[in-house]
Amino acid sequence: MQDASPPISDAPKGRLRVLETTDLHMQLLDYDYFSDQTDTSIGLIGLADHITALRNEDGVTSLLCDNGDLLQGNPLADHIAAHARPDEIHPTIAALNTLQYDAMTLGNHEFDYGLAFLRNTLAHAAFPIVSANLTCGDDRLAVPFCILDRSLACDDGTTRPIKIGITGFAPPQVAGWDDNFGNSDVRIDDIVAAAKDVVPKMKAAGADVIIALCHSGIGADTYVPCMENAALPLAQVEDIDALLLGHTHEALPDPTRPATAQADYAAGSLHGKPAVMATFCGKSLGVIDLDMTWGVDGWTVAGHNVYLKTAQSAAGTETPLRQKLRQHVQASHKAALEKMRAPIAQTHVPIVSYFATVQPDLSQQILARAMAHSVKGILKETDHASLPVLAAKSSFRFGGRSGLGHYIDISPGPIALRDAAAIFPFSDTLCGVRRTGKQLRLWLERSAAHYNQMRPGLVDQPLINPQSAGYNCDTIYGLSYQIDLTEPARFNTNGVEVNPDTARIQRMSYQGKTVADDDIFIVATNSFRAKSGGGFPAIAPQDIICTSPHTVRDHLIAYLKNINTVNDPVHATWSFTPIPKTSAIFASAPQARHHLQDPLSHVGPRPDGFETYRIRF
Repeated sequence: MQDASPPISDAPKGRLRVLETTDLHMQLLDYDYFSDQTDTSIGLIGLADHITALRNEDGVTSLLCDNGDLLQGNPLADHIAAHARPDEIHPTIAALNTLQYDAMTLGNHEFDYGLAFLRNTLAHAAFPIVSANLTCGDDRLAVPFCILDRSLACDDGTTRPIKIGITGFAPPQVAGWDDNFGNSDVRIDDIVAAAKDVVPKMKAAGADVIIALCHSGIGADTYVPCMENAALPLAQVEDIDALLLGHTHEALPDPTRPATAQADYAAGSLHGKPAVMATFCGKSLGVIDLDMTWGVDGWTVAGHNVYLKTAQSAAGTETPLRQKLRQHVQASHKAALEKMRAPIAQTHVPIVSYFATVQPDLSQQILARAMAHSVKGILKETDHASLPVLAAKSSFRFGGRSGLGHYIDISPGPIALRDAAAIFPFSDTLCGVRRTGKQLRLWLERSAAHYNQMRPGLVDQPLINPQSAGYNCDTIYGLSYQIDLTEPARFNTNGVEVNPDTARIQRMSYQGKTVADDDIFIVATNSFRAKSGGGFPAIAPQDIICTSPHTVRDHLIAYLKNINTVNDPVHATWSFTPIPKTSAIFASAPQARHHLQDPLSHVGPRPDGFETYRIRF
């Protein structure tokens, strides 16, 4: 398409609009299940009327696609999966059918509840499921691509047919991350290689324009086989005309990121091709308008406009469409609320995550204690029973790109099931992995890419690398260590080692003794991280010593029920290396002011609703 002959100046023109949702994570309603309250900034239901308006605009032919990670992510999803029946349509699929989606692809979390559940769920979709790098003996799961026959209204008063090719891609690491694959015949291959194979087939099938649904982030420009975030190399594949992205919970366009030779973040283009990433949980709708021109070689993309539609319908706005969507999920919603409100323990101290990546965090330490306790129990009668057990964990409720309400805030009193889900929202299983002291340092060095390098003597420097997410900032419970931010990061935020001779991790010790490179530990972690998810240093299969059949959250719930009461304050397991006359600033929620401790202080409000805080080194 991009290499077609130049159109003549008076050639007929039309507009093809592509709408994207991605990483909805079962956020159908305007309700936050983790805080147990209405939140009109989230939810597919709040986008529904905007979808209708954008699709009904005169002179526009539109497509509506979902880019994966649709079916898992909150207590509603867990409830539906636990009570699913093959003859019943999944409420999310019913909602997508109602909104007349044209296609979807699969993300990594689609597989969290097992292949049987996924097959039964997708069987009720009234639209094609596409994935070019997924192969499966059962073609009910996905097809490599589809060709949609549509027509474009042209500015000369005519209507001309157009064949729209849609394909999709999932991160190739999924089969390794997810234990639900087992011995199945599902395989997920390299994204770019699959694209180079499928795109010519789509052209041969008559596609005039090709849309790639890529459940992958932007990542690095240099191609590496089986890279997780492959959007930039994918954009270089000939005949792909537009890309819908996801997976990393970022947003594109993003006017805050400076352009590079490969990416214009403000305009939403990668290697000159339009690309969009809608905000997760239905916070925004991605829109690509393709200006199509008819010429001697058929349709040509003559221009594009990429933007996010962030407006949500106000609370209480119940159009007939919103009412219908709510009806699809209402029974499951009520049942999920009843279950998630059940108390499982109590706390005498606040449990908050407002400073989760800035200082030791109690919510993470509770999770770490639960994980370490369970792994010790699993290894009790094994040859590894004498090895010290640590626990690696990160926060999934850290604000940042996830939004203003994306924190844990449990007041003294009951701890409900929803609180455990907030601390660990995914279905990853618990693993124990063998690591040396040297490997632990690399693990923590990768985590320390979350922070910018500090210049001694300067005040109010930005602390957090804006390209990093809090869920990739692990801390290892059981160790004591410092992070020296005067050193450059050893790894970049994609997990690539860029400064192999630097060391941010200092004074690492275990029970008061310096950790040597050849010391051996067992680290309790989740199955995603055990299989190198997030761009962390690889863990060999033989070093995965144990894998529980139960999820990390199951172990957390059991631990909380067993101890009954949380009354221990957070332990100071790590800190930043002191830097005289130096400070940094970061953003957190306004409520964080109630939980300040030295060396943190409040600075003031920001235009985006967050507030600025300062840390003195």
